[in-house]
Amino acid sequence: MVLAADRITVAVTDGELNVLAETGEPADVRGGPEPVIARAVELLGKLRAELGMAELTGAGIALPGPVDGGTSIAPAILPGWQRFPVRDAFAAELGCPALVDNDANVLALGEQHAGIGRTFDDFLYLKLGTAIGCGLVLGGSLYRGATSSAGDIAHLPLGDDGPTCVCGEVGCLEAYCGDAGLVRSALAAARSGRSGPLADRLGAAGTLTVPDVAAAAIAGDPAAQTLVRDTARRLGQVLVGLVSFFNPGIVVIGGAPDGLGHILLAEVRGVVYRRSAPVATGTMPIVLSDLAGRAAVIGGARLVSDHVFTAG
Repeated sequence: MVLAADRITVAVTDGELNVLAETGEPADVRGGPEPVIARAVELLGKLRAELGMAELTGAGIALPGPVDGGTSIAPAILPGWQRFPVRDAFAAELGCPALVDNDANVLALGEQHAGIGRTFDDFLYLKLGTAIGCGLVLGGSLYRGATSSAGDIAHLPLGDDGPTCVCGEVGCLEAYCGDAGLVRSALAAARSGRSGPLADRLGAAGTLTVPDVAAAAIAGDPAAQTLVRDTARRLGQVLVGLVSFFNPGIVVIGGAPDGLGHILLAEVRGVVYRRSAPVATGTMPIVLSDLAGRAAVIGGARLVSDHVFTAG
């Protein structure tokens, strides 16, 4: 199961982690855990009925925020989930073992199992979207750190006078490069007259979305393209430090808006390869994930599969 900031996705896999069925729907998970968990369980129940599946071996859940021991901790993007026992709630509802991890870690597991990362023992998975995160696979194993917060790069400071972040600080990476940051910059470009296409869209719809920015950039709007490149440049600056410190064999980027992946990738590569030591990047590819939306559901299945089949 994947609980994103604005969507619930559930899937059922077989023992080899092949996806048998999947469904999802928009949801505002910021409203609190109980109704979201109840709806996720209901959606899963419908899939199980369609498949004729009576029992579950286990459930793996991805959450957009730090997780410690199955409990959601300090989730700036999920204010109603503070210290909520997500793992225990799902286990009680489903009657099977459940494991919970932050979504970047789960995505990295999915990439390790079925994506480009499966041929590398050391890689970074950079997750873009509403929330930004990084999953670290080191020596063939997911690295979580001493308090399960490794890879929590969303609130790395990029400046003291930047935009205000959901965490309350200013100038965080996510405030610049998350979906909300990109939309905020797009609104400024539209209202200032720097982007005619975005201004037209704002006038017609009353607001802007990431797909609106993507459409304008793909159509050749210079202002929208500049916004995308600025976002990618900041991501690249953070990756320079991560690559220099962790020395991964590959960097995989997931969650790029439709149509913008290769624009982002080109700019990120330019910054990282230019600013990093050749010994760290000489043979290190930076690529887009080829799993599309499947990385998280596969990673969730891998998370609980590793636990269930190695326990005892």
